[in-house]
Order: sequence, then C-alpha cells, then structure tokens
Amino acid sequence: MDKHPGKLFYRLSRLTPEDQLPLKRKPRAKVYANPLETQALPPLRGEGGPPLFRALARLWPALPEVGSALTLNDLSQVLLPLAERGGARGFPSAGEAYPLEAYLVVRRVEGVFPGLYHYFPKEHQLFQLGGKVEDEAWNEALMGLSLERAAALLVLTLVPERSEALFGLRGYRYALLEAGYAAGLVLLAATGQGLGAYPAETFYDEAVARLLRLPEGEYPAVVVILGR
Repeated sequence: MDKHPGKLFYRLSRLTPEDQLPLKRKPRAKVYANPLETQALPPLRGEGGPPLFRALARLWPALPEVGSALTLNDLSQVLLPLAERGGARGFPSAGEAYPLEAYLVVRRVEGVFPGLYHYFPKEHQLFQLGGKVEDEAWNEALMGLSLERAAALLVLTLVPERSEALFGLRGYRYALLEAGYAAGLVLLAATGQGLGAYPAETFYDEAVARLLRLPEGEYPAVVVILGR
C-alpha cells in the first residue's frame, strides 16, 4: 500500500460493499453550561429582503420529487458557481490550485443526449465522454439510493496533488474544503431555482471512480442528485 500520508488517507477512508459503517448514536453538539453572557439573535427571515435570503430559508437537501427533465438553462445555472469568470471560479481555492473537477451524468436534460460528461469551467461547456447511463450500476454505487426521479448526477472529484504541490500535505485538507465550498454553492443555486438537490457523500468509492473512468490520483468527493 502506498505510504504517502495523503494517499493513504483516501485509501483507508474509502467504502467498499464489504465495509460496515459504525452508525452509532449521533454525537452531542457542543454546549456551554455557564457562558459569561448570552445574546438572542433576531428571527431568521424567510420572506422579503434579497432573493439570496429567501433561497437560504428554503435550503435543505432534498431528493427530486418529480421525475421530470431539467432544462439546459436549469443545468447552466446550477453549474454557475463552478464556472470560471475573470480567471477565477465562484468558490475559494487555496493558492488557486483548483483541485476540483466536475462530471455530469445526464439522464433527463432537455436538448442534451443522455450520457457521461466532463464539465469545462473555463468555457462553461460539457464534454461528452460516454453515451450510456448505467442506472443499475449507479444505484449500487450509491448504496441503493433511488435514482428513478433524478434528472442528472453532478459528481465533484478531487485531484489533491494540485494543492499538495503548493502546500504539501496540508493541500489534502484544502482539497476537501474546496469540495465542500463548491457543493454548498451548487445546492444554493439549485434551491434558488426551485429544484431538488441532494448531496450523497456516502458511496462505494471504487465503483463511482470506475463509472467516471477516473485516472489514478483523482478521487470522488460528493455526488449531488439533481431534479425537480
């Protein structure tokens, strides 16, 4: 086994069908019993104000409820946070290393052939890599999560060596943070359009990597299920 600490972490934290998750009781949140002072905040605003606040009030991971197609415009806006604009993307990247890659598994998107696509942020384009969607294989890779109503899957992957080249082993931490930044913004972009978006962080890593045809050194980070 590779003894490189960063690569070893990814190897040891991956899931296979033979693995069992602990699934123990939910940990308790941190609470201070005797704070020096407390300050109540104003109620959360779900109506009025900037549209962003209204979207934030509705932001909640939700599987698609209707098996309808997305429009190409829907998809374009969901991917907006990942697009390169003025030489940068819509999320922080330590040292602008951008270890993040994005793939689309298109099932039902108007005007787009079903298949596997790689997202090219510089030109805001999709490059088709394959013309077949293996629904059964994806269902197994996502540990039985139903894809019946999903219009597309957005898979964020990481090439942490890009960050490691600048920051050493700490680059692996930055790569994971970047996936979190990007996934959160994608969920917000989907919610703002009234779409359903659900982040599946638990999956069989090698199965997802195989379906995406990932090269050595590129790891799946999160699968976002998109639909209506």
